[in-house]
Amino acid sequence: MRIAYLTSRITEPFYLATLAGIILLFSSYLNGYHRLFWGGILLLVLGILPLATLFLGLKTGKVEDIDFTDRRKRTPFILIILFYWLIGAILAWALSGPAIILDILIIALIIGSAVLVINLYWKISNHTLGVTTFAFFVNQFFGWQYWWLIILIHIVAWSRWVKKKHTIGQLIAGVCLGALAWGLFLWL
Repeated sequence: MRIAYLTSRITEPFYLATLAGIILLFSSYLNGYHRLFWGGILLLVLGILPLATLFLGLKTGKVEDIDFTDRRKRTPFILIILFYWLIGAILAWALSGPAIILDILIIALIIGSAVLVINLYWKISNHTLGVTTFAFFVNQFFGWQYWWLIILIHIVAWSRWVKKKHTIGQLIAGVCLGALAWGLFLWL
Protein backbone atom coordinates (compact mmCIF):
# COMPACT_ATOMS: atom_id res chain seq x y z
CA MET A 1 0.00 0.00 0.00
CA ARG A 2 2.84 2.41 0.79
CA ILE A 3 4.32 1.96 -2.70
CA ALA A 4 0.92 2.67 -4.27
CA TYR A 5 0.57 5.81 -2.15
CA LEU A 6 4.06 7.07 -3.05
CA THR A 7 3.46 6.31 -6.74
CA SER A 8 0.26 8.36 -6.65
CA ARG A 9 1.98 11.29 -4.97
CA ILE A 10 5.04 11.30 -7.25
CA THR A 11 2.85 11.16 -10.36
CA GLU A 12 0.44 13.95 -9.47
CA PRO A 13 -0.80 15.23 -12.84
CA PHE A 14 0.49 18.77 -12.29
CA TYR A 15 3.93 17.49 -11.22
CA LEU A 16 4.07 15.64 -14.52
CA ALA A 17 2.86 18.71 -16.43
CA THR A 18 5.61 20.76 -14.80
CA LEU A 19 8.20 18.11 -15.63
CA ALA A 20 6.98 17.94 -19.25
CA GLY A 21 7.34 21.72 -19.48
CA ILE A 22 10.91 21.52 -18.21
CA ILE A 23 11.67 18.74 -20.68
CA LEU A 24 10.20 20.83 -23.51
CA LEU A 25 12.85 23.48 -22.79
CA PHE A 26 15.46 21.04 -24.10
CA SER A 27 13.62 20.11 -27.30
CA SER A 28 13.98 21.65 -30.74
CA TYR A 29 10.37 22.92 -30.62
CA LEU A 30 11.53 26.15 -28.98
CA ASN A 31 14.36 26.88 -31.42
CA GLY A 32 14.19 30.50 -32.50
CA TYR A 33 12.25 31.57 -29.40
CA HIS A 34 13.33 32.79 -25.99
CA ARG A 35 13.34 29.40 -24.23
CA LEU A 36 13.27 30.63 -20.66
CA PHE A 37 10.47 33.13 -21.26
CA TRP A 38 8.17 30.75 -23.12
CA GLY A 39 9.13 27.76 -21.00
CA GLY A 40 8.45 29.90 -17.93
CA ILE A 41 5.00 30.87 -19.21
CA LEU A 42 4.16 27.23 -19.90
CA LEU A 43 5.50 26.06 -16.54
CA LEU A 44 3.62 28.80 -14.73
CA VAL A 45 0.17 28.15 -16.20
CA LEU A 46 0.42 24.40 -16.79
CA GLY A 47 2.05 23.32 -13.55
CA ILE A 48 3.11 25.91 -10.99
CA LEU A 49 -0.16 27.85 -10.62
CA PRO A 50 -2.31 24.67 -10.51
CA LEU A 51 0.01 23.14 -7.89
CA ALA A 52 0.03 26.35 -5.85
CA THR A 53 -3.77 26.49 -6.03
CA LEU A 54 -4.03 22.87 -4.92
CA PHE A 55 -1.64 23.33 -2.00
CA LEU A 56 -3.32 26.58 -0.96
CA GLY A 57 -6.69 24.81 -1.09
CA LEU A 58 -5.33 22.01 1.11
CA LYS A 59 -3.79 24.47 3.57
CA THR A 60 -6.97 26.56 3.91
CA GLY A 61 -9.27 23.54 4.04
CA LYS A 62 -11.07 24.39 0.79
CA VAL A 63 -9.68 21.12 -0.60
CA GLU A 64 -10.31 18.26 1.82
CA ASP A 65 -8.03 15.67 0.28
CA ILE A 66 -5.40 15.82 -2.44
CA ASP A 67 -7.18 13.10 -4.46
CA PHE A 68 -10.53 14.90 -4.61
CA THR A 69 -12.17 11.62 -3.61
CA ASP A 70 -15.57 13.31 -3.90
CA ARG A 71 -15.72 14.20 -7.61
CA ARG A 72 -18.18 17.05 -6.97
CA LYS A 73 -15.47 18.94 -5.12
CA ARG A 74 -13.24 18.89 -8.21
CA THR A 75 -15.39 21.33 -10.21
CA PRO A 76 -14.20 24.66 -8.70
CA PHE A 77 -10.57 23.52 -8.94
CA ILE A 78 -11.00 22.48 -12.59
CA LEU A 79 -12.56 25.86 -13.41
CA ILE A 80 -9.62 27.71 -11.87
CA ILE A 81 -7.14 25.55 -13.80
CA LEU A 82 -9.02 26.17 -17.05
CA PHE A 83 -8.75 29.90 -16.36
CA TYR A 84 -4.95 29.64 -15.97
CA TRP A 85 -4.68 27.70 -19.22
CA LEU A 86 -6.90 30.20 -21.04
CA ILE A 87 -4.72 33.11 -19.88
CA GLY A 88 -1.62 31.20 -21.05
CA ALA A 89 -3.16 30.48 -24.46
CA ILE A 90 -4.19 34.12 -24.90
CA LEU A 91 -0.65 35.25 -24.00
CA ALA A 92 0.93 32.76 -26.42
CA TRP A 93 -1.40 33.89 -29.20
CA ALA A 94 -1.17 37.63 -28.49
CA LEU A 95 2.64 37.61 -28.22
CA SER A 96 3.11 35.33 -31.27
CA GLY A 97 4.66 32.64 -29.12
CA PRO A 98 5.84 29.23 -30.23
CA ALA A 99 3.15 27.13 -31.89
CA ILE A 100 3.96 24.24 -29.52
CA ILE A 101 3.04 26.36 -26.48
CA LEU A 102 -0.24 27.48 -28.01
CA ASP A 103 -1.03 23.93 -29.18
CA ILE A 104 -0.34 22.44 -25.76
CA LEU A 105 -2.52 25.02 -24.02
CA ILE A 106 -5.37 24.64 -26.53
CA ILE A 107 -5.24 20.88 -26.05
CA ALA A 108 -5.17 21.36 -22.28
CA LEU A 109 -8.27 23.56 -22.55
CA ILE A 110 -10.10 21.00 -24.71
CA ILE A 111 -9.19 18.02 -22.53
CA GLY A 112 -9.73 20.02 -19.32
CA SER A 113 -13.19 21.04 -20.53
CA ALA A 114 -13.96 17.39 -21.29
CA VAL A 115 -12.84 16.45 -17.77
CA LEU A 116 -15.08 19.20 -16.37
CA VAL A 117 -18.14 17.86 -18.21
CA ILE A 118 -17.34 14.22 -17.39
CA ASN A 119 -16.78 15.20 -13.77
CA LEU A 120 -20.36 16.45 -13.50
CA TYR A 121 -21.61 12.88 -13.96
CA TRP A 122 -18.73 10.53 -13.34
CA LYS A 123 -15.22 10.37 -11.89
CA ILE A 124 -12.34 9.95 -14.35
CA SER A 125 -8.76 9.24 -13.34
CA ASN A 126 -6.73 12.40 -13.76
CA HIS A 127 -3.64 10.43 -12.75
CA THR A 128 -3.88 8.03 -15.70
CA LEU A 129 -4.86 10.95 -17.94
CA GLY A 130 -1.79 12.88 -16.78
CA VAL A 131 0.73 10.06 -17.01
CA THR A 132 -0.53 8.99 -20.44
CA THR A 133 -0.31 12.53 -21.74
CA PHE A 134 3.15 12.91 -20.18
CA ALA A 135 4.50 9.67 -21.68
CA PHE A 136 3.13 10.38 -25.17
CA PHE A 137 4.16 14.05 -25.29
CA VAL A 138 7.70 13.47 -23.99
CA ASN A 139 8.14 10.78 -26.62
CA GLN A 140 6.72 13.08 -29.29
CA PHE A 141 9.22 15.79 -28.28
CA PHE A 142 12.17 13.39 -28.59
CA GLY A 143 11.29 10.93 -31.34
CA TRP A 144 10.14 8.05 -29.13
CA GLN A 145 13.52 7.64 -27.46
CA TYR A 146 11.72 7.22 -24.14
CA TRP A 147 9.13 4.63 -25.20
CA TRP A 148 9.62 2.87 -21.88
CA LEU A 149 7.70 5.72 -20.17
CA ILE A 150 4.57 3.88 -21.35
CA ILE A 151 5.24 1.43 -18.49
CA LEU A 152 4.46 4.26 -16.05
CA ILE A 153 0.84 4.25 -17.25
CA HIS A 154 0.41 0.71 -15.94
CA ILE A 155 2.20 1.45 -12.68
CA VAL A 156 0.08 4.55 -12.00
CA ALA A 157 -3.14 2.73 -12.91
CA TRP A 158 -2.18 -0.08 -10.54
CA SER A 159 -1.46 2.39 -7.71
CA ARG A 160 -4.80 4.17 -8.13
CA TRP A 161 -6.67 0.85 -8.26
CA VAL A 162 -4.87 -0.56 -5.20
CA LYS A 163 -5.66 2.64 -3.26
CA LYS A 164 -9.33 2.15 -4.29
CA LYS A 165 -9.46 5.63 -5.77
CA HIS A 166 -10.83 4.46 -9.14
CA THR A 167 -12.56 1.64 -10.92
CA ILE A 168 -10.96 -0.06 -13.90
CA GLY A 169 -13.33 1.90 -16.17
CA GLN A 170 -12.26 5.23 -14.68
CA LEU A 171 -8.60 4.31 -15.12
CA ILE A 172 -9.10 3.26 -18.74
CA ALA A 173 -11.11 6.41 -19.47
CA GLY A 174 -8.19 8.51 -18.17
CA VAL A 175 -5.78 6.64 -20.45
CA CYS A 176 -8.12 7.11 -23.42
CA LEU A 177 -8.47 10.84 -22.78
CA GLY A 178 -4.67 11.13 -22.50
CA ALA A 179 -4.28 9.32 -25.82
CA LEU A 180 -6.88 11.68 -27.31
CA ALA A 181 -4.81 14.66 -26.11
CA TRP A 182 -1.81 13.27 -27.98
CA GLY A 183 -3.96 12.61 -31.05
CA LEU A 184 -5.13 16.23 -30.98
CA PHE A 185 -1.51 17.33 -30.80
CA LEU A 186 -0.67 15.30 -33.90
CA TRP A 187 -3.69 16.75 -35.68
CA LEU A 188 -2.88 20.39 -34.79
